Amino acid sequence: MYYFIVNPASGSNHGRTIWKTIHQQLDKSQVEYKAFVLSKRGEARTLAASLAESKQPATVIVVGGDGTINETIDGLFTGSCAHITFGCIPTGSGNDFVRGLGLARDPSKALHTILHPKEIRPVNIGTTQCGTASRSFAVSSGIGFDAAVCHSVLDSRLKTALNRFHSGKLVYLFTAPWLLCTMKRQTFRLTVDDCAPQTFEKCYFAAAMNLCYEGGGFQFCPDARPDDDCLDLLIVNGISRLRAVSVLPLAFFGKHTRKKGIHIIRCKKARLQTDQPACVHTDGEIPGFCQEAVFSLHEKKLAVILR
Repeated sequence: MYYFIVNPASGSNHGRTIWKTIHQQLDKSQVEYKAFVLSKRGEARTLAASLAESKQPATVIVVGGDGTINETIDGLFTGSCAHITFGCIPTGSGNDFVRGLGLARDPSKALHTILHPKEIRPVNIGTTQCGTASRSFAVSSGIGFDAAVCHSVLDSRLKTALNRFHSGKLVYLFTAPWLLCTMKRQTFRLTVDDCAPQTFEKCYFAAAMNLCYEGGGFQFCPDARPDDDCLDLLIVNGISRLRAVSVLPLAFFGKHTRKKGIHIIRCKKARLQTDQPACVHTDGEIPGFCQEAVFSLHEKKLAVILR
């Protein structure tokens, strides 16, 4: 059975338009399916959790953006998801999950791939412990600057306006430099796997990457792969604000990795402690503010339709 979890509000109601086309194609092809059209945040997580608990073989397809994908996967990983196959028809502004896995972006092509898959691959899913909260992530999770950007643009009017012209990801280019110039830098104490703790002064942020893209196309960790059983941890510290602003655009092309103040560490588990509570994100969603975040990978993987 195909289960479609639809976010009609994604991409400033772009999801509603795409879903109208998709369900017409499904009905025309006489495909048996069930659709859940979301009306509020958190609903996708609840629906996905119920599908995970059912233990019945199912193909779960998100019609939405990275936020809806995150909620759905987080719900699936509350239980066993060995019986779940996952697909996506992108309608968001960032679409880093789709970009990172090289999935089809055209809705009709994406639907055809889901209905007639040629390659289904198990991929890693990350998990973040932030205080008492635990959240899964498919793309990335971070603390500090990148999370603050996500928090700022989550309900941004500018993002809504840009989405009308299918340019929602440009909001990150406007918001990021301002935050780099104004946010307070912190000391990070990092413990990776079984290694001795390290200290990084004047840190902007740390991001645990499962895929190579974040923030609408920034290649923060160009070598991150979702099937290598590792996370790529990026830490940015010890450089001036002006330097940080000049390096940021290079990340869009993955050309920042050898610059001063850029550290990429491959690991299975990373524990980060900060001086003061800092914003944390999981795939752009905000579970909260905390002084300690632990990034790792779930033991189980998610079967994703790639081609």
